[in-house]
Amino acid sequence: MSFKNKIIAIGGGKGGVGKSVICANMAVTLALTGQRVLLVDADFGASSLHALLGIRSPKYGFREYFDHSGLDSNGEEVLLLDTGIPNLKFLSGAGDMPGSADINTKNQNKVISYIRSLDADHILMDLGPGTNFHIIDYFNIGGENIVVSTPEMTSIMKSFSFIKAALFRRISQEFKSSSDLQHLIDLSKNPGMAEDCFEIGSLRKKVEEMHPQQLERVNEIIRGFQPGLVINRVRRQKDILMGDNLLKLAKKYLDVDVKFLGYLIESDHVRDSIDEMRPFLIEDPQSKPSENIQQIISSLTHTNIHLVKKDDSIYVSQQIKLSSGWSQ
Repeated sequence: MSFKNKIIAIGGGKGGVGKSVICANMAVTLALTGQRVLLVDADFGASSLHALLGIRSPKYGFREYFDHSGLDSNGEEVLLLDTGIPNLKFLSGAGDMPGSADINTKNQNKVISYIRSLDADHILMDLGPGTNFHIIDYFNIGGENIVVSTPEMTSIMKSFSFIKAALFRRISQEFKSSSDLQHLIDLSKNPGMAEDCFEIGSLRKKVEEMHPQQLERVNEIIRGFQPGLVINRVRRQKDILMGDNLLKLAKKYLDVDVKFLGYLIESDHVRDSIDEMRPFLIEDPQSKPSENIQQIISSLTHTNIHLVKKDDSIYVSQQIKLSSGWSQ
């Protein structure tokens, strides 16, 4: 499989848009293709991803990682839990540990280093909602960044704000040593700039006035940021077009090229799988939602993936997509 990005971070500005369901079923799909996959619940303080995998009470998770309590002689290896699905391991969030949703910078950096060091072909991170720096920093470590939104305008605008926050955070981190640029870019410390720099053109102009030699580096960061978009709970064609509106907003105001990866339809299969604590792709890989997930993975990996269930076994076929120049 042609797919160079090890870490796939899945986030969004609004809670309840279905990030966890999409993340879990994407991880299952990649694992079924023979890739070694690790699914990480990085929604600290409100972790629930384990329930979608049928794990009722994870024995280990980030709670133990933070304080090393309860780890046996195998150390941090025990944090990687078996899911019962071949090639798929699970790293649980911190549960309801007080304060875990707002961990300090030391633990934040520790977690990021740990995730980067893990041995897997792909690491899928399910992030919490919102745009605070903890969440954005996890999002930005991804080699592949995916934003999940529903078709409602409130969710679309929250997703736009999330993309903007991730972009500004990337630029801010690049210029840590420049206090005046930090004041300009860090919207948390200078909220008045949020409106002034709503358009990336305004930010570019201010950077050019203050540090013209840094403008090209800013432009490089913008060009290098190409998040993917998935629209969840699609009921009609109009809902898919809302995703196109977000792509246009990101290009117009941020000059960011967002890639539309696909969508997930509104379906009883999805709701039932949540109640039954079993990924819908395992239950019926040929259902419409399962086909939607396979299309999303195909968009990421540049392959055509097709799963078929027969006699309680799932069979996988993959075909490499050729670029237009090689398709003749």
